[in-house]
Amino acid sequence: MATYSNPKYSADNYQANRPRYKESLVNTILAYHRRDNPAAGAELAVDVATGTGIFAQQLPPHFAKVIGTDISATMLESARKAERQSIEYVEAPSENLEFLADHSVDVMTVATGAHWFDIEKFVSEAQRVLKPSGTLAIFGYTGFAHFVDYPQCDKIIKEYGLGDDRLGRFWDRGREVLVEGYRNYHAAFARNAWPGIERHIYPNTIEGEPSAELPPILDSEPNIMDFQVTWRVLRAFLLTWSTLTLYHKQYPERENAAEAVIREMMAAAGSTDMDEKLNLQWEEILLLCHPPQPHA
Repeated sequence: MATYSNPKYSADNYQANRPRYKESLVNTILAYHRRDNPAAGAELAVDVATGTGIFAQQLPPHFAKVIGTDISATMLESARKAERQSIEYVEAPSENLEFLADHSVDVMTVATGAHWFDIEKFVSEAQRVLKPSGTLAIFGYTGFAHFVDYPQCDKIIKEYGLGDDRLGRFWDRGREVLVEGYRNYHAAFARNAWPGIERHIYPNTIEGEPSAELPPILDSEPNIMDFQVTWRVLRAFLLTWSTLTLYHKQYPERENAAEAVIREMMAAAGSTDMDEKLNLQWEEILLLCHPPQPHA
């Protein structure tokens, strides 16, 4: 994705202020991986679009070898600085993982990155590299949340992120795939006969959900993240959004848009304390499936 590949984008700020994924998420993926095949392997996990390696760093205790890939040398440099375990990082596009042999990967993960891919090309490449007993786990958070105590802020943050007069038109192409709950991927896997498709969403505020054509599983609690924030922490998170960089490239004279929307939401909530703990339900999607079995 072009903005994250820009050397001027702060990968270190991304590493410091992006949410971490629940420790239980790897176990959730492995439980699915072994549900129908208890002998399914755990030799190689590949985290595609790893960015600064935030999720990849949770994988080594569960796999003999872990590889993280990304197209951004800047992000991978930050990943290597933060890495405390034996993870191999490779600069490569998700649609062309030519360094991986056919049917060599046990589990492939994509953490809040699949929306930037060419869907059909990535699905084809994932099918090539995954073992017949393998698992693909695509998951992500939209960046939007339901403010349990201040529901009036729900609309403000969505208009900020999606409105044409705010940041909406500055997103790199693909953002809509995430906002719509990865339904495009669900459809692609169904077309290509991937078995065992499960698409979990939480909460029920994701645009267009629940879909009648591609019904998701509506979870009663989050699967992928438990991001506890104050207004101050939320501001730091909003400052990592790639679209903010592009917005201020066009409007360098304007007040920082993230600062402005935090002030707008705090006014709507009647809050004056930047360190107030917020009760948020973050929109998230978890999509799990197995590759089609190769023809004899």
